[in-house]
Amino acid sequence: MKQLIFAIVVFLFSVSVQAQDNAAAIRQATDNWVSLYQLNEDQSEKAYEIQERVSRQLGEIAALKQSDEKLYLQKKNSIRLGAQASLKRLLNEEQKAIFQEQQIERRKKESALIQQKKEEGASMEAIQLAIWDMD
Repeated sequence: MKQLIFAIVVFLFSVSVQAQDNAAAIRQATDNWVSLYQLNEDQSEKAYEIQERVSRQLGEIAALKQSDEKLYLQKKNSIRLGAQASLKRLLNEEQKAIFQEQQIERRKKESALIQQKKEEGASMEAIQLAIWDMD
């Protein structure tokens, strides 16, 4: 009986620690956006909601990473694109200019990765998986 109670306490403690780590990661990601785009209070709250949704969705597909990596990467990329679209909708014109610069930088990184993979002789599927795995 003592072992069962101890096991439950350890489990609840580990769940609590994991939830705190997740909340800290969400807060950090939100803070990065706030800093980068100079978000106001209302935008910051909405950005936090977006990051919470991203975290929840990534948690929902985590099991796929082991069983079907290609599907996992596709879904992860879709989550990233959805978050970007949500973020873009809440930005003002000045912030959208920064967002566009970020998009240009990502495309440059993708292009460099594609070039590198082509030089290595990678297949188109391997190149696409590498792009989806970028982050």
